[in-house]
Amino acid sequence: MAFIGGIVAACSNDVTGAHDENNSSSDTDIVIIELSSSSKSSSSTFFHSNKTDIFFFIKSSSSTEPSSSSKEKSPSSSSKTAKSSSSSKEISSSSEPPESSSSANKPKSSASLRFYDCDKYDCVTLDYLNPEISYGELLDKRDNKVYRTLFISNHIWTAQNMNYAVETDPSTSWCYNKKSENCKKYGRLYTWEAAQKACPEGWHLPTVDDWKELLEEQSCHTERLDDGTWAYDCAGTKLKATDSWDSKEEERENALGFSVTGAGILFDETDVGLNEATFFWSATDTLSLYAFAALFQDNENTTLLGATEKENGYSVRCVKGAAE
Repeated sequence: MAFIGGIVAACSNDVTGAHDENNSSSDTDIVIIELSSSSKSSSSTFFHSNKTDIFFFIKSSSSTEPSSSSKEKSPSSSSKTAKSSSSSKEISSSSEPPESSSSANKPKSSASLRFYDCDKYDCVTLDYLNPEISYGELLDKRDNKVYRTLFISNHIWTAQNMNYAVETDPSTSWCYNKKSENCKKYGRLYTWEAAQKACPEGWHLPTVDDWKELLEEQSCHTERLDDGTWAYDCAGTKLKATDSWDSKEEERENALGFSVTGAGILFDETDVGLNEATFFWSATDTLSLYAFAALFQDNENTTLLGATEKENGYSVRCVKGAAE
């Protein structure tokens, strides 16, 4: 099975929540992503050329033709110890709204505790979170959705994908396969322009430096590929949710509760990669048509950070405060 599509998108703010709290390239990018049933044999490469298109490939394990610019990765995470200065600091501070329950009645894990009354507010699913992590909360007053939040790598991040419908004409955000239940499970897919408006007031679309800081801290080995793409070994294993991915054999820890799901992408009005791949927009663009995005994929513990086409539909996470 093979999916082909173009790829390199962003967010501006509008909401308050329970939490307190460029690099650019002169090259045009081409993206080749190969997803294999074996993490050892798969290769995923962003690579640069003078062409003006970006392509997204998902190839089955039966494919024997390697990418011409695939770069051999370092040894797998099993032979390395991933570093994480925040592995024991998952708990993020949050102030409780009036309807919160008393601290004496709180369960051991607040992953199952809702400070906000879900009969009044639209609480995002808890299905993919780590039940052992104590999360904070964000109330997006634009649409009354409640998201879990997490203190990780010196910042407060949303621990779930944004599902705010940006009002534009034509529409620049979608539910995967145009099904509302996919928005509830995985959040919405946004163009880079729409992503600039997906985060509420007081939050921002992560910059490429925000993503670098997060991925470097969770990586056991960081490498800058010849094409300029950054590769972070072990980060995928540590940050992906244990569910919502096709592979049942791949080790996914979700140790810190960041809970990346296989949300898929949208290219040229075509949805591909559900439960196989997720791109997250950064706020940092390059040239006029491309912006940086972080790629997580099934059967691969390495997370990539490279440039991709702004018109594609990718997921959005938000960071508390103004972009630095």
